[in-house]
Amino acid sequence: MNLKNEKTEIPCPGGGRAIKTTYEDLARKSSLKSSKGHEYKFKSSDQSKLKRAMDKLQKLQKEFEKNMERAQKEFGESLNDVIGNADIVLKK
Repeated sequence: MNLKNEKTEIPCPGGGRAIKTTYEDLARKSSLKSSKGHEYKFKSSDQSKLKRAMDKLQKLQKEFEKNMERAQKEFGESLNDVIGNADIVLKK
């Protein structure tokens, strides 16, 4: 998951058509204009918070994927142990 490249829409500040953008643009650009010329001027402190939040989400996503891989491997090994180590009783 690369949240920075995710597309999003923010409402036009003048009530017109939504502004199509990416989260990276919201975190990087100092302003965004609508097709009607209405504009958002972003505060750099808010953008820094957004960048940190996106970085944290990306880090957590990577950790989750790594933990999920380990858990799936452990599950497969445990399942094999349950079946492989079971006592087998055959009826005649």
